[in-house]
Amino acid sequence: MSNQYSVEFINKSSNSGNVAIFQKAPDQKARNIFSLAWFSKFVNPNVHETFRWNIDYSFVWSDTGEVKPGVIFEGGEEIPADLQSANNITLDYNGGYLFGPTSFTGQAGSLYIDESGNVPLKQAAVGIGMSNAGTFVQAAQPNLHIEFIPHPSYWIVFGNYEEGEILDIEQISDAVELVFEPNIYSVVATLQQNNTWTVS
Repeated sequence: MSNQYSVEFINKSSNSGNVAIFQKAPDQKARNIFSLAWFSKFVNPNVHETFRWNIDYSFVWSDTGEVKPGVIFEGGEEIPADLQSANNITLDYNGGYLFGPTSFTGQAGSLYIDESGNVPLKQAAVGIGMSNAGTFVQAAQPNLHIEFIPHPSYWIVFGNYEEGEILDIEQISDAVELVFEPNIYSVVATLQQNNTWTVS
């Protein structure tokens, strides 16, 4: 059982809106990988909310149509993954998308998705999730072998973000990183009256 992480969000600003947590991956833009709004909740001023998660990975897909910022990743399928024993899966298409059984590549530490030749070009999103919600996706393509290297950093942002929304993280300038020091599993993120962040 992995340790549970938590973020307590406190809204001291005078604005109502959606607080969202998302993850960033190394070398993300170069590999055409999009972050999803992993968690999101609507929060009024003077309200606090807590987000909790475990580092439990999964494979995910959604029949999104075009994969671009603003599209909502929802529905589809989620299959548990394990970096040490079940880190490979095949995405197929037979009139609808479906995952095959998981397997182990023999190479621990990454998650791999093999897309069959039947998969339509860029009509769905496929990727990985954590703690029962999608985190990273890219457009599905036939005959593609994709690798996800899970060393995420966690970020929080306040605005108008729906859970599962595909984000353009290059355009998000007001997010702050949530840093978990070794053996620390909870942080408090406060949006101040002047709309700046403090994380403790």
